[in-house]
Amino acid sequence: MAAISNKPVKQCLGCALNLGKRCGVFEHPILKWKGRHCEAYNSPEFIEKYEQMQHPQGAKARKRERAERAKIAHTEDHHDGVKPPAHH
Repeated sequence: MAAISNKPVKQCLGCALNLGKRCGVFEHPILKWKGRHCEAYNSPEFIEKYEQMQHPQGAKARKRERAERAKIAHTEDHHDGVKPPAHH
């Protein structure tokens, strides 16, 4: 018996969770279509769950984190020995 593929099947074509090479929620999407209905097909609950899994804190938290790293980077000496400009 052949191994079960983890690629989305033809029925997954219009689903928002279809990532091309894999499903955003299920390891083996073909098993979800055996009953001719996938419970995650464009389901707002599953889409929200997937987005929370990908970005748990949201864009604002990522923006704050980048700003904090930039503040620290502006205070360090450059690799070539140049000092950062002094702000008055």
